[in-house]
Amino acid sequence: MKKPMPLVLFLGCTLATASSGQQKPQKKYGMVAGNDETVRLDPGYYHTGPTYQPDLEGKKIQVEVDADKPVTLAIVSAQDWNNASQHPETLGSLNYSCVQEHVVKATYACDLPPKEPKVLVVRDERGAFAGLGEVVGGHDRNGRDRDRQISDGLIVVLSGRSSRQFFAPNNVHIRYYDWGCVENCNLPDPPHDRVFNWALGNEETLRLDPADYYTGRTYNPNSQGGSIQVDIEAKQPVTVGLAAAEDWKHVSDTVLPRDVKTVDFICVQQHAIKTTYVCNLPPSVWGRTLVIRDERGDDRELGHRDTRSAGNTVPTAAAAPTTARNAADRREFASPNEVHIQYYSWRCVAYCDQPVFQWVSQVREKYELTNIVKVYGGITPDHDGEQVSIRVKSPVPMAVAILPSNIAGRLYGKPDMFESEVEKSSCQQRGVASSTFQCQFNVADGPQSLVLLPEPGANIPRKKKTEIEVQAVKCVANCNKLPSAN
Repeated sequence: MKKPMPLVLFLGCTLATASSGQQKPQKKYGMVAGNDETVRLDPGYYHTGPTYQPDLEGKKIQVEVDADKPVTLAIVSAQDWNNASQHPETLGSLNYSCVQEHVVKATYACDLPPKEPKVLVVRDERGAFAGLGEVVGGHDRNGRDRDRQISDGLIVVLSGRSSRQFFAPNNVHIRYYDWGCVENCNLPDPPHDRVFNWALGNEETLRLDPADYYTGRTYNPNSQGGSIQVDIEAKQPVTVGLAAAEDWKHVSDTVLPRDVKTVDFICVQQHAIKTTYVCNLPPSVWGRTLVIRDERGDDRELGHRDTRSAGNTVPTAAAAPTTARNAADRREFASPNEVHIQYYSWRCVAYCDQPVFQWVSQVREKYELTNIVKVYGGITPDHDGEQVSIRVKSPVPMAVAILPSNIAGRLYGKPDMFESEVEKSSCQQRGVASSTFQCQFNVADGPQSLVLLPEPGANIPRKKKTEIEVQAVKCVANCNKLPSAN
């Protein structure tokens, strides 16, 4: 599914770095050795590690294992493992991932998917699942041992006997690793990009008689289009689609079958009982209305009724252009189709207080061309790596550069400085007639100015103008989170 995203800024052409200073040190993160434990496993016995709680970006785990006898390591859903405590015979048929077999000594790693809690399972390979192993040493892992309480129901030995009297136990040492700071840990955390995802919105439950339909939300895409996501769960099959808002309003006012069939739907999904409905809306100035229709019955005999909801309660059906007999017959012979709708909205879900940046206009002007240097000030970086875009269109070749403002201000009185100062600039273009280029600046560079002058020997026409436009990526929200310039 294509998700709506903030405007992507394309920075083409040449990038020049305006500051040659060393980059400031930042915190660095990596896998850090954490707590450990030693587990004694009889043949077929297993051990469950801590419950991992991945966030919206998932989670990377790492474990070092050193065993006397081969073991199998795997990841399984915490919920599935908990449910297996009621039916231990199903342990072997669970859906395991990141399976690594015949491990005696290895570093085990797995990338966990977002959101769903997962459990690490270590099993002795000398038999089928038989029972829960015994922790005989190690640390408490900061209290995380109690995460294994989800496995308390699995202590019963499935085989009905202990194999310890026949086989030597398999001692397994497990070292857990955590994601943490590994360098420059005394420094503040670096900025983190905001994380966007689908977040739960409003929900509602409605009842549909055969062939009834429901008018849901109206979505208004912008010039770039947009995406929607809705969870729908119904007792009987329904058809879901999006109609042009104005067309559907006109049709739903009449509620006649022949009119409904004239509506053009997009993203039609039929026979839905439990589904996540998604649709990528094309760019449009017109809204799209979500329509859900009960698939039972024949339109030509029963007609249509529009069931609308204003909240989370189960609404009653609105009046419909069908006979009282038909309406009574439908309720007598067909139970209502209860449909639950969960709406979602696309928004920031993590690190939402991080600084927000966007292109901001700094200069936009047409000026009459002369052989006198032109200076535009007011370009002051508010963060390191600030990007500045310069667009020039001139009837003659121009020398264009960005200089420190204190130097640019002296060029009026000392025009002979222009060539030498422009030559020093890391953000400059020569012989420009029509061009767009970008440069980067840091806070330590201080205020900057754009300077322009026709190239030596250029024949300057009378009453001709040069166009200049300067934009910079500036902080526009949460700017108090910007790293200190010091």
